[in-house]
Amino acid sequence: MEKGDIQSYDSRGFGVVFEGLLASQPTGFRALLSKRTNDWNRIIYTWKGNDLPLKALSDHTNRLGIGAEVYTFLDPEAASAIDSWLTRKGISVPVMYYESVNELSYDLRFKRSIRVIYVPQDEQAKTIGVRATVVSPESAWVI
Repeated sequence: MEKGDIQSYDSRGFGVVFEGLLASQPTGFRALLSKRTNDWNRIIYTWKGNDLPLKALSDHTNRLGIGAEVYTFLDPEAASAIDSWLTRKGISVPVMYYESVNELSYDLRFKRSIRVIYVPQDEQAKTIGVRATVVSPESAWVI
């Protein structure tokens, strides 16, 4: 409670992996074009957004006011491109780059406010531990 307001202020949040969950890598000709350039803004805009996970992220952060973080393993420069990509969709959350799932798992030990981490693969969930939940890119999640 803060300043006489009876609502509790809890900083609970969740994390989401970008690649494979929020967006899918392009295939075919678009994938070939994106490999030829090192401009991450151009590369990220060729990725296909997955509607239900994006809608869930938008709903939880904008309507419900739940904190969220987006994690990427692509490239340090890709984080700002992903941030711009999400901002165009009305989603304003921190985007963080990690070299590997192991590095993310280590940092999550200290981020106790992140209660759930949504990942697209079982291997990532096994590495992160009990807070990880595997979610299909064709479905939404409920906290």
